[in-house]
Amino acid sequence: MRDSDRRMAQGRILTVVRNVRRRWRTRIFLRGLTWIAAITGAVLFVSALSLEQMRFSAPSVIWLRILTWGTLVATTYWFILRHLFRRLSHEQVGLYLEEHEPSLEHSVVTALEAPNEAFSPALGDHLVQNALTRARKIKGGRRVEQGALYRLTGVVASIALLGLSLVLLGPSHLKLGLAALLLPTRAAAAVNPYEVNIQPGDTTIARGSDQLVTARLAGFESSDVSIFTRKEPDQTFQRISMLSTESGDFEALLLGVDDPTEYFVEAAGIRSETFSIDVADLPYVDQLDLTYYFPRYTGLEPRTREDGGDIAALPGTLVEVRIHPTMVTSGGQFLLDGGPTQDLSLEEDGTFLARLTVREEGFYSIQLARENGDLVPASPEYRIDLLTDQEPSVHFSKPGRDVSASPIEEVYLEVSANDDYGIGDVRIVYSVNGEKEDTVPLFQGSGAPLPEVSTGHTLFLEEWELEPGDLIAYYALVRDNRTISGTRAIASDMFFLNVRPLERAYRQGEESGGQQQGGGGGQTPETALSELQRQIISATFNLIRQRESYDPEEFSENVVSVSLSQGRLKEQVGTLLERMQNRGLTSTDPGFRDVSSILPKAVEAMTNAQEDLDTEQLREAIPDEQIALRYVQQAEETYERYVTQQQQQPGGGGGSQAAAEDLADLFELELDKLKNQYETVQRGAQRQADNQLDELLEKLKELSQRQEQQAERQRRRAQASPQGASSGGGAAQRELAEQTEEAARELLRLARENNDQQLEETAQQLQQAAEAMRQSASQSGSTSTTEAQTALRRLEETRRQLEEARSDRARRDAQTAINQVAELQEQQRDVQRQVRELPTSGAERSRAIEQLRERKDQMTEAVSELERELDRSASSSSADNPEAARALQDGANHIRESKLKEKLQYSRGTIEQWDPQSAVTLELTIEADLQALRDELERAAGAASQREPNPLEEALEEARDLVRGMEAMERRLKSRPAGSTRPAGSQGHRVTRPAGSTRPAGSTRPTRVNKATGSTRPAGSTRPAGSTRPAGSTRPAGSQGNRSGAIGGGGPDGWVDYDGRYSEAGAPTRGNPRPLNPEEIRQLQREFGQRGNQVRALREQLREVGRPAQELRAVLDAMEQFQREGIYADPSQVAQLQQEILDQLKRLEFGLRREVEGSAERSTTLSGSDEVPDGYRELVEEYYRALARGRPGGN
Repeated sequence: MRDSDRRMAQGRILTVVRNVRRRWRTRIFLRGLTWIAAITGAVLFVSALSLEQMRFSAPSVIWLRILTWGTLVATTYWFILRHLFRRLSHEQVGLYLEEHEPSLEHSVVTALEAPNEAFSPALGDHLVQNALTRARKIKGGRRVEQGALYRLTGVVASIALLGLSLVLLGPSHLKLGLAALLLPTRAAAAVNPYEVNIQPGDTTIARGSDQLVTARLAGFESSDVSIFTRKEPDQTFQRISMLSTESGDFEALLLGVDDPTEYFVEAAGIRSETFSIDVADLPYVDQLDLTYYFPRYTGLEPRTREDGGDIAALPGTLVEVRIHPTMVTSGGQFLLDGGPTQDLSLEEDGTFLARLTVREEGFYSIQLARENGDLVPASPEYRIDLLTDQEPSVHFSKPGRDVSASPIEEVYLEVSANDDYGIGDVRIVYSVNGEKEDTVPLFQGSGAPLPEVSTGHTLFLEEWELEPGDLIAYYALVRDNRTISGTRAIASDMFFLNVRPLERAYRQGEESGGQQQGGGGGQTPETALSELQRQIISATFNLIRQRESYDPEEFSENVVSVSLSQGRLKEQVGTLLERMQNRGLTSTDPGFRDVSSILPKAVEAMTNAQEDLDTEQLREAIPDEQIALRYVQQAEETYERYVTQQQQQPGGGGGSQAAAEDLADLFELELDKLKNQYETVQRGAQRQADNQLDELLEKLKELSQRQEQQAERQRRRAQASPQGASSGGGAAQRELAEQTEEAARELLRLARENNDQQLEETAQQLQQAAEAMRQSASQSGSTSTTEAQTALRRLEETRRQLEEARSDRARRDAQTAINQVAELQEQQRDVQRQVRELPTSGAERSRAIEQLRERKDQMTEAVSELERELDRSASSSSADNPEAARALQDGANHIRESKLKEKLQYSRGTIEQWDPQSAVTLELTIEADLQALRDELERAAGAASQREPNPLEEALEEARDLVRGMEAMERRLKSRPAGSTRPAGSQGHRVTRPAGSTRPAGSTRPTRVNKATGSTRPAGSTRPAGSTRPAGSTRPAGSQGNRSGAIGGGGPDGWVDYDGRYSEAGAPTRGNPRPLNPEEIRQLQREFGQRGNQVRALREQLREVGRPAQELRAVLDAMEQFQREGIYADPSQVAQLQQEILDQLKRLEFGLRREVEGSAERSTTLSGSDEVPDGYRELVEEYYRALARGRPGGN
């Protein structure tokens, strides 16, 4: 063999050896890596978990890092490096190979030693070739440690997968611990995820000032947070517990820091850095005194709050800030957030003075000058909050509903208004038959503001050119005393007065005991059209007065809904008219001709109204809607009068009687459909309102709980800071106030949408709770605690009232169901009558059967809807009133068990197929089922009745109403327009009728009597030209109604600004009042008569409960004097007598209040605080002095 071949063969043997050496090192590496991963991984994960227990303190992070990385280095050296650094000879590798491959039979080692042995070249070549041959058979040693390598690789992969799983699925603090240990370059303190952030940290403050320390926990939670302080390095730290805030921070107030102080905060073993507070002799605010000069319209006296800070006031309030510095200083500045800087004025007593007018929310702070003149911060930032001056509210307490009256009646209207800071003006606005509106002023505020006003006005209809079927729409306007520009009048709901024929009104009085017929419920089918039209007018009017509470999209949707309702009603009237004409009724009977001549006018007016609604011209739509209502009412009057006349004819009137019944059937069929649709929509709206009220109630419960916690925090702060210094928490209280105001706005919206006066009063009480919260946030010490408790009481009272309203739903739902069953019973009796009188054959029989089937379908649908409503009511009332819920459920079960719906459907076929007697028998069974259902519902209504009212509470409320009414009358007597302008309460209206309009057939104009003058005017007579008002009264310039400006905006209808208040032209009369004119005398007599009736009713109430009421005897005697006209000759005597009545009623009200409330109110008001509210003692003393001055025999 040549030398080159010999060297090549030897190289191949060495290649096999090198490959085996490489595989050996790979096995050593994988085995070492396995041990490293197992040991170091275990140490790493245990250390990471241990960091959580050690709260990631810097020393523990450092030592565990050393342990983890030391383990890694040690295991790497021991299991890998020390083996890999060992040198192995070729012969050792060959032996290693031959140990794992016995088939080599030492051939590899022999071949490796051949060059060094004294073998012949031929033998050496043979040994090498033999070794290569055997090596090729074992594939060059690639099978050496193959299984071990696979196993070790699998173990390493498993350990890696296990570690990854623990990282991904383990707790969050494990990841944080791993990151802290595996990233040694990060500072040990920086890797701590748990931190206590401190404000203000290191700081310098004025000597003797207070320092608020705020701590925020990051990465963990704890309810026990403490601050540790010390003044000297050799002292031990003193522990003080910190209070939690609504935002989750913790606060502590260090009072009167005179020396340098070190402090840190600790919570759950986590400690913050140690900070220092340095003190210096800097000027600082020792005390702030705030003097509030309220806007003139509030009538409030200036009020000083000592040791104040935050400001909470009405817009326009002037606040005088008096600053008491801790040391003598040359000057300072008042810094207003977003406003100009104001230099402080130095007073003689060494205090400083600054003034600001509250116009918007913000902050303010004080800077004082050092000896060198440099300004330094001398106070924290104080908050400026705006209190809301709520809009006034107004409603009609009498009659408070739609009424009807004859053309010669006197209709008494009583308006009640209230406002938080006093009523400025109250007016009644009315319109006759959709004409321009006219305005009657009732009350003008002067002197001390009256927050509640009750005033009356009588409409003497005998003096108006009215006819049966005419319509008077009226509402009230109120303004408060605000002088801020842009105030608008607030309107009440709109009500309607329908003029009825004199003989009809007399007959109704006999049948119903003199009660006037009210609208909005229980209407008969023949009045359903007018009722629906009234609802459309009310909806349009409410959209006008509540427009600001809707966004543009929502407002447009509501207008579209009203327009669609007007269109559906117009179509229904048109369908009714068309059916009358198709049956030929209008050509055969004069009564039908009268109805058919009126209805087209109603359709025309409805068309005009719908066009205005489509273009969102709501003010222009209302007159057309009222005209349509007038014509609809005339048609209903004509129909009712015609039917009554036919029924009174001897023998039933023959064909005329049948025609009347035919007309009645037409009305009932068409109107029942429309009324059922309307009631379905109304029930859906009611359910939605109930759901919204439930959500609001739950929100109030949460607010009450949070306010209770806040009040407790305020109490603890007051105890910790007896000097009255603020200790934080104002932000949390303001946040609660904002949420309470939002709930109040939502409640007010619900109240106005549902015309619920009680709910509106509840919303106002909720707003007062929000204002008390803002006052609490701006004050400190026990005063803040008292305000917080006041807010809590008002929240609880509001919640209680809403819960009572919710528990009363079962009674409301039961009564609604009873009314529906009563209507079904009336319809069922009418069906029985028609079945008995069913013609035996012919087209009339077919038409009558078809009408009966339609009626049956409507009744079946009504019963189905009633069943669903009873199920819903029972479910919603089960928690609040379980007994009533069970009774309501029994009613729904009765419908199902009696098969009432099935019987109604089955009877559709029996009418035609059975003989009349058998059909009537089934109808009687249906009537009996309806009566049984009504009995069940009566039981449910009884079970859901409210608690028995307290007679004394009712008497107290009546006394309060009397006092409000007499106070308003006192103001009217003291402040009356001078000169010959139209007096408050003057009236007179001549109705302008469209060309071609006539009175309804059969109507006559009665003789009119003027009670003021005793003169009479025969029927059909007219007033002299141009005389449309009673003698002695003239209308002031500008007092004509303004149809487009009746609601909102300043200026229309004679409203002018006088002395910062809105009033009618003419200043309030001071000194000697002018004589009363006949119209004023008449209005006063009528109002005193109404007040006298109230006093008599109150006296009877008190007698029933055994409570003496001697004061009322004198009141009644005085009121009887007002019925004599001679007393009105001397206005001063009228005012004096009226004042005596008012004082007597106030004394009675005060006595009743003490009997009803006792000492509970006093103990509740103090709320555990020894502090008496500012000015309370003076107010009580002044009240008793006023009573003493008015007491008979008093000095």
